[in-house]
Amino acid sequence: MNRLFIDVGSTNVKFLSEINGKQERESVPFPMPVLDDGCFYEVNAKQIVLPILQKINQTDCDEVYLSVQMHGYLLADREGELLTNYISWRDNRAKRSGTAVEISAESGSAMKWNLPRASVFSIKKEDPFCYQRIKRFFTLGSYLVFCMLGVNATHVTDAAASGFYNVKKRTAAKEPFELPNAYYHVAPIGTYRGKRIYPPFGDQQCAVFGVGCDENSAVLNLGTAAQACTPAHGFVCGAFESRPYFGGNTLCTVTGLSGGRELSGGNARAALLAEEYTRALSKLPPRQKLIVTGGCFRYYRPILEEVLSLMGVSYTVDTEADALIGLKKIAEVNL
Repeated sequence: MNRLFIDVGSTNVKFLSEINGKQERESVPFPMPVLDDGCFYEVNAKQIVLPILQKINQTDCDEVYLSVQMHGYLLADREGELLTNYISWRDNRAKRSGTAVEISAESGSAMKWNLPRASVFSIKKEDPFCYQRIKRFFTLGSYLVFCMLGVNATHVTDAAASGFYNVKKRTAAKEPFELPNAYYHVAPIGTYRGKRIYPPFGDQQCAVFGVGCDENSAVLNLGTAAQACTPAHGFVCGAFESRPYFGGNTLCTVTGLSGGRELSGGNARAALLAEEYTRALSKLPPRQKLIVTGGCFRYYRPILEEVLSLMGVSYTVDTEADALIGLKKIAEVNL
């Protein structure tokens, strides 16, 4: 089976092709924002989509698997014509307008200023004319699917990050605009130029799946943004986000941890990071093992080794098993 795996990350869009037994990796930078003023963070949607479609069109494969950065969205009219740029997870317009929303633990997310649901309602408050024109809400994943298949669909691991879904009941909120159809299984959702397209998955879930994390392990996923997480059987609530995982399970997740953005500034202190990461892990169900993954460990290994030493935990490091490896494993097993 010839396959193309695509991970749309916050820094790079990475590709892994497996054609006739030969593997090839490449990447292109994720586009720079067209608006980044400390509150708004928007990226031109065409600049994201075109290189991805070009790679899919040029690759002689049977199947395409995607993972995508979560908590970003696009808004469109009834015909699918965009009303906005891609509004990234880095966008905090809801904070500026003070727009908070009540959200159940069963949503698989939590109220935070970059939550798309809060962000959309801030638009309702600040730009009612734009809000009235909204007929379709896209995640980045579902917009990529729309560009290929003409349908607004994605996997629940991506969809739930919007705040519009109840993961436990498998229902979507009733809004005056269309929400993506959220798939809970792994199967093709359509064909594009002879290639079977799978619903896009959340990049965090794919990265965790890639390291082979099970219910005996917790993960520190240190990327541009960082999380502490662990899988749990069925739907589980606690002092964490109950993010949907594969097989109807939960990826218990503590978000908002210091990652590449903070470490790149050179001012991060090991003692403070150790305290932050230890506190995050304490909120999760207890686990016997810790796996450290993510690109940060390759770039900031000395300080992170100091951090883990101060934490006094036994750990293993796996910086190779990224979201692309997770997608590859998903393709090889029957979830």
